[in-house]
Amino acid sequence: MASLAPTATLPPLGRLLSTPGQTVLQALQKLRSVYFPHQPCPILSQKKPSTSTRKGDETPFIDSGYASAEEDDDDSGRISLSTASIPNTFAAPPDDDDSDEDARELLRADPFERAFAIKWLTGFISRAEIWVAEEEEDSVEGLLRSDLLEASSTILSAFTGDDDEAEVDITRTFAFSTGQGEAHSPNIHVELNDAPISSEDHTSVGLQSWGSCILFAEKLCTSREVYLSDPRPFGGVNMRKPLRILELGAGTGMLSIVTAKLLQGERMQPQPEIIATDYHPDVLANLRKNINTNFSSSSMPIEVEVLDWELPETDRPPFNERFDIILAADVVYHPEHAKWIEACVSKLLHKHGVFWMFMAIRGSGRHEGLDKIVDATFVSKDVALREREHGDVCEGDGHRQRLVVVDQDNIQRQGGVGRADENCYKLSKIVWV
Repeated sequence: MASLAPTATLPPLGRLLSTPGQTVLQALQKLRSVYFPHQPCPILSQKKPSTSTRKGDETPFIDSGYASAEEDDDDSGRISLSTASIPNTFAAPPDDDDSDEDARELLRADPFERAFAIKWLTGFISRAEIWVAEEEEDSVEGLLRSDLLEASSTILSAFTGDDDEAEVDITRTFAFSTGQGEAHSPNIHVELNDAPISSEDHTSVGLQSWGSCILFAEKLCTSREVYLSDPRPFGGVNMRKPLRILELGAGTGMLSIVTAKLLQGERMQPQPEIIATDYHPDVLANLRKNINTNFSSSSMPIEVEVLDWELPETDRPPFNERFDIILAADVVYHPEHAKWIEACVSKLLHKHGVFWMFMAIRGSGRHEGLDKIVDATFVSKDVALREREHGDVCEGDGHRQRLVVVDQDNIQRQGGVGRADENCYKLSKIVWV
């Protein structure tokens, strides 16, 4: 399914000027086969076939960020992209087996993939005039690019035509077992509202519940004593204060809600302080809605706050005191995020605290390789000690310390949980060393 996902097949717009028309053609073919397989595209499928052909560049685009047809010359010398040279792609799709059709159904139901496709098409159209002008107007490549600009407009119009039907809120219910109770029946229940992601603002991804937060929630429920145990030194003065827990990039609030439900059952005194944070205003509004849905107004255990990872306001409550536990699931979507999160956590995590970071490992698409950037930012304890021996020491937290990974668990995909480009997951325990 990953080979059909828009995030995996649409070439990065930042490198559009160096992207050949055949790459864009191949990407649009796949996009149309997923979303509009039975809707013909006159621009690409109704040109007059010809007898002479010229082989195009069939080398697939290797996209570190998210990428053959034949071209025919008609009698006038114009390139004609006929139904013979683009078999069954922009008209009716080929006869796929059930698994391929299931994959397309899953992609059509994925609001993130759909929103990304719309945003890509919009960006492509806004940049394509320069891309087209790079080639001679009557050249093979120039005519191809011109036709592809028209084709992308047609596909975008088709998306726009069905926006009203697709963009709706979805209520999702989850049941997790803590391994306690009769027959280990599910005893933690969560109801979340997943709202449509903005096709124009991808910082709104937190409006959806992603696979990482679901899988991490399961871990919290089955191993509460591992992830939510009080890390403070026993008998210390801090034990008289509430346990402070922070969630970064809370999104729909899954981790904070599950944490609150688990700790409510412990009847801890004093009651823990749980702060769920995000940045996008629509995400924060939906987060508050989900918390209100899962708790009565008289027992609201979670506080919602805006937090900018790049510029955390540590001079105001509740961020003017450090946290004992910090949770995060699938929060790195850009190389800069790892650096921001490391700097943010270094200002917010207590010296005895624990930072649990759950991350999807993506083998294709624009988020491919981000896990390696995270690994370089939060190094293992062994690497940190070697750096210290060589005099390369971080002065984090005002001490000769740095945030390092002391334990890591690799987690495989489970059933239908997670997006198409998520190969597996990594859960890291990060502390001051």
